[in-house]
Amino acid sequence: MIQKETILVIDDSAELRSVLENVLSFAGYGVVSAGSGQEGLELAFTAQPDLIFVDLELPDTNGLRVLESLNERGLNIPTIMITGYGSEGVAARALRLGVKDYLIKPFTAEEILSSVERALTESRLRREKERLAALIRGYAQHFRLVSAIGRSVVGGLNRDEVLKRVVAAGLFITRAEAGLLLLAEEESGGVRVAVAEGQARGAGQLLPLVGDRRLWSVSSQGVAVRLQGAGDAEVELQTGDRVRSVVQVPLLGSDRTWGILSMDRRTMDLPFSEYDEQLLTILADYAVLALERDRRAANRAASHAR
Repeated sequence: MIQKETILVIDDSAELRSVLENVLSFAGYGVVSAGSGQEGLELAFTAQPDLIFVDLELPDTNGLRVLESLNERGLNIPTIMITGYGSEGVAARALRLGVKDYLIKPFTAEEILSSVERALTESRLRREKERLAALIRGYAQHFRLVSAIGRSVVGGLNRDEVLKRVVAAGLFITRAEAGLLLLAEEESGGVRVAVAEGQARGAGQLLPLVGDRRLWSVSSQGVAVRLQGAGDAEVELQTGDRVRSVVQVPLLGSDRTWGILSMDRRTMDLPFSEYDEQLLTILADYAVLALERDRRAANRAASHAR
């Protein structure tokens, strides 16, 4: 859900505040308002608005002093100055002090919204840059973690430890609340819980294949599945646990499906993404490498024994 941008209106005219509140609210912005400079400053600190409308002339101060107070306290919030005719010179000086725009009374709804768009452009671009930088940092961290799992496989770490690391990495990357690695049992047709991390339980248990039928295709057809409970409904896992959302990817080997790597959220009502699925698929491949390496070692040992 996209959070509304909040706009603070500081003006002693109740009529003008009402006009601005109606126009801005209708355009989808959150609006808070104050009738004096002191009240406006207090709201600026508590509401942390994305933009401020401030009248040049206020009963207890003026708009320029409000801006100075904000700057002195480290709040650099884009501001639109409201002025009357004859105050254009003051407004021009305010622009040089950092005000993004000014409106001369009376003004239209179109002028209000155009001014808002101009004033918010810079801060929106800055937020987007920060968001992208955070994403890049997150991606880099995830890929380093995946690479570490690969090195543990190549380095000969024992199978069970590799599988535990795969599930732990899956939990971290997807922000899941529980993670499972289920291995298929060919004789029984069920699954064994090889690893259970987070809120998941049941490590070592052998279970019949139950749960939501939409998840059965993960093992039977070798396809990844992402499910989200609708409304109050939950998704039942193969283990019988009920969760809010789940992503499962198959452990696809050279000649068989070894099992399932599963991540779920049990309290958070948040679906898993395609990105989560893709990284889990890479982790599942590393789990398969460890499983097949272990099988080859067991086959060689059996051959030497004969």
